[in-house]
Amino acid sequence: MTSFLVHIVAAWFAFLLPAFATFKSVSHRPVSEPELERWAKYWCVIGIIVAFEYLGEFLINWLPFYDEIKILFLLFLALPQTQGSTYVFDTFLSPWLSQHEAALDADILAIQRNVLSFAQARLGRVWELISAAVNKNAATGQQAAGAPGQSPAPGINLQQALGLFRTVVPSLASAFNQPASTPPSAATTPAAEVPNAAPRSSVLVDA
Repeated sequence: MTSFLVHIVAAWFAFLLPAFATFKSVSHRPVSEPELERWAKYWCVIGIIVAFEYLGEFLINWLPFYDEIKILFLLFLALPQTQGSTYVFDTFLSPWLSQHEAALDADILAIQRNVLSFAQARLGRVWELISAAVNKNAATGQQAAGAPGQSPAPGINLQQALGLFRTVVPSLASAFNQPASTPPSAATTPAAEVPNAAPRSSVLVDA
């Protein structure tokens, strides 16, 4: 019950009221630059705190009175009487970000490129597997339709759809388990031996 009340107070004072105050600051004309700067600093501090909370809260949430300390800190940041977010931003956050701004920009760009390359490699592999499975099932359906005494069925029937599902799902799982940089190895098929042609016997035709 205490944790639920703490979350309600945090949602009201740390997010809803600051969000509405930010809306008023950016919508009213003329814009108050000091007020807008204050709320920009607040959301910068809150964004970093929430990001670290998502990543590492499980390491500290077992501490006694963790929820109470958290709500007091959020109130310190949000209340106009304390303006704690401005103090934290000017004293700690802004100097550190200014000192490491170039390195952070380079790291963010590298992470974005790596994520994009990884996604392209995986999606390309998935598309190859889906195309191969569709072509395989289409060829199987054409062979079944061309058998004597059977009429070709329009589209993909239930059995073909189930076969496609059974083929694609394990292939997708193996694709995401393979390294992104390793291309799929092409299966080598031994060349078929050509039987020796039988000797032709010459037939003499009398004119």
